Amino acid sequence: MKLPNIKAMTYLVLIVAFISNLVFASVPSFQSAVSQELCGIVNFVKAIVGILAVVLFMLGGVFYAIGHFLPATGNLRSNVQGWAMGMLMAAIIALIMFLIAQPVVTMIANLGVSAGASPIPISC
Repeated sequence: MKLPNIKAMTYLVLIVAFISNLVFASVPSFQSAVSQELCGIVNFVKAIVGILAVVLFMLGGVFYAIGHFLPATGNLRSNVQGWAMGMLMAAIIALIMFLIAQPVVTMIANLGVSAGASPIPISC
């Protein structure tokens, strides 16, 4: 059984990607359509993740306060405090996602710029 030439296939994929990037990036309507779709994704992520971060901060704080009122005997106090810390960590991660959503999407959309394509303007 003869294996396909992986190096030739890699070059073929890179050439096709370069040509398609040059063709599609030069069309202004394509750029505006891509920009609108990416802005929609960014706005959706920011809306969902922003609300989720606020809710997790509030629930984590409430559970952490409740955990301090529980008796030290048994595992309930440590479990509630563990859940609270998990919620607070998830809220911090969600806040970081909220802050870096647009720069990451812009970076991904403009990966072909170094190959000679014009950048896709994304202003949400």
